[in-house]
Amino acid sequence: MNFRILENDFLVNFGFSRRRIPFSSIKDVKLSKTNLRYRLFGASWPGLHWGLFKTKDIGKVWVYSTKMSGEFVVIELVDGNKVAVSPENPEQLFDELNSQRSRFGTSSISEGFKSLTKFVYLQVVSVATAFFVFLGYILWIYPLLPEIIPVHFDFNMIPNRWGHKSELFIIAGIATIFLIINSILVLKFGRYGKGLVIFLGIVFVSVMALFFGILYFTQSVI
Repeated sequence: MNFRILENDFLVNFGFSRRRIPFSSIKDVKLSKTNLRYRLFGASWPGLHWGLFKTKDIGKVWVYSTKMSGEFVVIELVDGNKVAVSPENPEQLFDELNSQRSRFGTSSISEGFKSLTKFVYLQVVSVATAFFVFLGYILWIYPLLPEIIPVHFDFNMIPNRWGHKSELFIIAGIATIFLIINSILVLKFGRYGKGLVIFLGIVFVSVMALFFGILYFTQSVI
């Protein structure tokens, strides 16, 4: 994990992703000693803690840190969210961020947030489109299928259980659950970074593609 001061943004590199915070979107910067009590969303590895955490002193905060307690640089954004980072020299980063913030001023609504919001909705629509394509395929082939179809296969891809074709709607129901999960996660947490939105999009579109592959293979062996 590392942090960089760019021309117009504060950049957080963490793992295989990154987050850009425009200086114009920063409302306030503070130094705060606190403890990360528990994680609401995200991940933790030795020396890397990322996600939305509940803290002892500053409430809910989006964390990019190498430690669970100590001194953090806390960035309050114009949209009301908070970001906490743990640089090697907190005082130096605190001074640099405040200097950049005063140079840019504070916008009421950052263009970066507007752009990310559009991207969030685009991802939800894309995953929903993949779902409805899958559901439409089920409805299209359903009348063409025999009443009894293979519904389970062994390791050699030979059917070892047969059932009524209505069981296909169980797969559709599972796909619906994944669609709902993606929508909740992206709409709730997607505003924290484009990398997260892209990652969830890849995961859930891949899930829809897997379901489509299962259905297509079932149809091909009949």
